[in-house]
Amino acid sequence: MDEFELLARSLPDAPPPPQEVVDRARTRMSATVGRPVRHVRHRRAFWGWTAVATVAVITAVIALVSSLAPVPAPVIAPPRGNDALLRLADDVVRLPDRSGTYWRRPLLNGGLIRVKAGDETFNVLSVSRVDLWQPRDPHDPVQARMRQEYVRPAAFADERLWRAAGSPSVAQRVCTPGTPAKDCGKVRVTSEPSKCVYTRAAEPGGVFADRRLGDLTLADLAALPADADGLREKLRGYWQANPERQSFEGFLPRASALLGMPVRPAVRAAALRLLAGLPTTKVGGTIIDPLGRPGVSVTFIKSEGFSAEFGTDDEVAERYTTILDPRTGTVLASDAAIADESTEGLTKGTYLHYTVWTSEAGWTDDRPERPRGCKLSDRPIP
Repeated sequence: MDEFELLARSLPDAPPPPQEVVDRARTRMSATVGRPVRHVRHRRAFWGWTAVATVAVITAVIALVSSLAPVPAPVIAPPRGNDALLRLADDVVRLPDRSGTYWRRPLLNGGLIRVKAGDETFNVLSVSRVDLWQPRDPHDPVQARMRQEYVRPAAFADERLWRAAGSPSVAQRVCTPGTPAKDCGKVRVTSEPSKCVYTRAAEPGGVFADRRLGDLTLADLAALPADADGLREKLRGYWQANPERQSFEGFLPRASALLGMPVRPAVRAAALRLLAGLPTTKVGGTIIDPLGRPGVSVTFIKSEGFSAEFGTDDEVAERYTTILDPRTGTVLASDAAIADESTEGLTKGTYLHYTVWTSEAGWTDDRPERPRGCKLSDRPIP
């Protein structure tokens, strides 16, 4: 079997090259390689030369044939979107480990409300703030404070309509037809903080406030494995300790909770690698969070196909996303609901409601002071 028969068997669907192409290929091969050496002591060396010669002939023929017939463009598989999390993990694992006496978690919860005052209808943004101070010492009290930060026109256009209505301090909420009056009351419009309450008490056993993975302490979080496989097995233990109807595979996306917890960068990197390999994880690309910060949009569970009420529209399509810091892998925003369509007073892509972590989040040695002007509460603060 000569080189051209080998080529024919290797490419059964390809049409045979014209004879002139074959002759030109043989001529080029003879000029390049020359006569073969007959006296070869080692069979391996002879086979190596034959293989090289055959490859050279095949290459020459393919090159000549390709110049005579069109060749389809090569199909290049795009990189997996979740690879962005793997690259982020490579950066996060090199970050220095931070420590402190308290873990501080300041959150802003925002929601868009459609209201009416006089003859004007506009949107206001209602924002409340929750500050959590979790001590490393389990005997030290945990302090949480919650207050209404403001309710004010959401955008410049809304502010203009609000001023046209006389800058009212109270507006009527706009609701879907048939909504009970008690669920569609008046909204106080103000830029001044109000309704401040706080709690201050030692947490039994020093359990961390975020219980999405179970009753874990700061010591438990500090001892988490820094590799994806080890972390998976640790999560399996948490899943088995708190049996639920969902499968372990359904439980695994909860590893995203670690991205907002006080864990070492290496553990956070392991969580990113674990999450990147889950079929439910989907990276959406760069996005600007509600505070104007650039981040990485990621969903860890089903996030589309939902609807909500806004103004008189009772079925506004919305989607959810989590936004990660592109440098540290920590959470910038979670449960961010984005309008997936436009309706009266609402543009597609607008945030309907969200929870964002402010820049003060992290370890600190500053001891929390008792909030002034706040009422001590015996009810837990989320």
